[in-house]
Amino acid sequence: MTDKLSVILIGAGNMGGAMFQSWVRAGILDPARSAVITPNPKPWLLDLSDETGIPINPVDDGEGYDIAVLAVKPQMFADVLPGLSWPNMEKTVFVSVAAGLPIGEIENLLKSNIAEPHVVRGMPNLPVSVGEGLTLMASGQAVSDAEQANVKRLLACAGDVIVMEDEDGLDRYVGTSGSGTALALLLVEAMEDAAMSLGAGEAAARRMAEQVFVGAAALLKSDDRPASELRAAVTSKGGTTAAGLAVLDDDENGLRPLMKRAVDAAYARARELAGK
Repeated sequence: MTDKLSVILIGAGNMGGAMFQSWVRAGILDPARSAVITPNPKPWLLDLSDETGIPINPVDDGEGYDIAVLAVKPQMFADVLPGLSWPNMEKTVFVSVAAGLPIGEIENLLKSNIAEPHVVRGMPNLPVSVGEGLTLMASGQAVSDAEQANVKRLLACAGDVIVMEDEDGLDRYVGTSGSGTALALLLVEAMEDAAMSLGAGEAAARRMAEQVFVGAAALLKSDDRPASELRAAVTSKGGTTAAGLAVLDDDENGLRPLMKRAVDAAYARARELAGK
């Protein structure tokens, strides 16, 4: 049996709350050694606390925690991190899910209490809220292989996890992973608009567009073939699908160059936020 983890979640907003619920569903937390810190706990969190025995805003931190997940807003880190205190903090791995704050900056904010902070950055996307997320993670130099494995196991409760070789990977692929969900949803919106322009009602257009993307995602998960092969398999030469793809797959003005510009813009903004 795999050991359960002692985790403190700091910040239980949309992302932190979704991750916490995934940990509870997976049964990965040790209730007696875990906790949640949040100023205004929502009813669902109070209910989960009652159900699991995991305390909210505890007075006694016991022996400390294996992992502290930092899910507060980036602008709050400078106020929150220096004030954190519990026994054996030097043994805690701090996992930030805040965009734009580099590992070095987080380490500096923790050094008022810890000589050598162990910091991991994670970049989850919105589908973690339904257990189908993708989280990219990168570890600071002080993080051991065993600590990284525990963090990956925790984050994997909400979906897939990819470990980056370096921290810059989180910024390079933000347009594909973190921001990619919004880009995909924009495609759904565009398909809805196109259907309505041809006479479909709003409800019917939404139902068609949404189900097309849900079905495509299910197909990708159930079939080992790459997207290019699956696309080719449903494209008859000279048919309606080929006519539509001819517009979207134009080398100069089609979807590919447009998507490249979108992910490049996300990468550039991520570097700006990180002060690079």
